[in-house]
Amino acid sequence: MSYIKPQEVVSPKAHWKLEDVLLEGEAGTSAYALGYWDGWPRIGFRWNGTDESPIGNPQSRGLPTWTMLDRKLHEAVTNLLPAEKQNRVRHFLEGKLRFEGVSLSEDHASVLLWDLSRNPAIVAKIACSTIRALIGKSNLTDNDCRLVAQVNIQLLTEVAQGMFAQQRYSIRDKGVRIIEIGRDELMPVVSQLSLSVLQVAELSRWVR
Repeated sequence: MSYIKPQEVVSPKAHWKLEDVLLEGEAGTSAYALGYWDGWPRIGFRWNGTDESPIGNPQSRGLPTWTMLDRKLHEAVTNLLPAEKQNRVRHFLEGKLRFEGVSLSEDHASVLLWDLSRNPAIVAKIACSTIRALIGKSNLTDNDCRLVAQVNIQLLTEVAQGMFAQQRYSIRDKGVRIIEIGRDELMPVVSQLSLSVLQVAELSRWVR
């Protein structure tokens, strides 16, 4: 019987959510992974099993489990990774979202903010109807909704960050995580939204 691979180890489910195996290791050697422990980004580690003892260590009630690496050793493990993966891991461990683009959904009903530095990606979704209602402009075009989100991307990132830390997201196809920001989440910051871009958009329509 072959040993249980680290990708198959998901316990303890009450505390740990596996995101990505960083170093798989071999039979009888250590493995390291990115994940969330009680909602906080951490590096977990374990000892792979062997053909004779496939569960490995640590284990609990016959189940293979992960345990947490001391945070002081995060950088040492990160430095063992390929250069192209190191920045993504450091960004993940900082626990901060970084939305790099804003688009409209296929039906133009929502604005989508994309964090492509994560694998799978993280997307914040805001209904255009919510933006229109909050700023009191029912005739706002779909593209103007996108512009408002683009200009206020830092403020919206902070809102999404709080929701993400509380694990308030759904998981869709291919593991993409969707943070749906609604009226209740935006109400506390609506007075901080910058709307000057709408004046520019309106004026630009008169320029040919």
